[in-house]
Amino acid sequence: MKARTFKLLNNDIYQVSIYTQEWSQGDLDLIVKFGEPEIDLGGDFTVPTFTLPNDLAKIKSDSPFTMSFDVKDAADAKDRANRWATDMITRLTSAIATLRGHSDDYSGEVVVTL
Repeated sequence: MKARTFKLLNNDIYQVSIYTQEWSQGDLDLIVKFGEPEIDLGGDFTVPTFTLPNDLAKIKSDSPFTMSFDVKDAADAKDRANRWATDMITRLTSAIATLRGHSDDYSGEVVVTL
């Protein structure tokens, strides 16, 4: 899986979009077996410190994840946009690691010769 980040500055609004793409068949199989993980696009952020409303998103089907930060609302909008992008990649990395850590020790076939 790849995560691709696009940044756009337009009229003092810093916009970030993160796309998840190029999923491996192994990851897709794990999603089918164990469900699609979610990440929170909101929550508490540090350096700079700010809070966004919680917003759970599925890591594949809800992609792209987009957030905008307006200089009119916060003078540090650029720093907030960069922090949000960094934290989303961290959250995606953690979600993928958890997904890949799942194992199916139940499915299979048992043959008994009598």
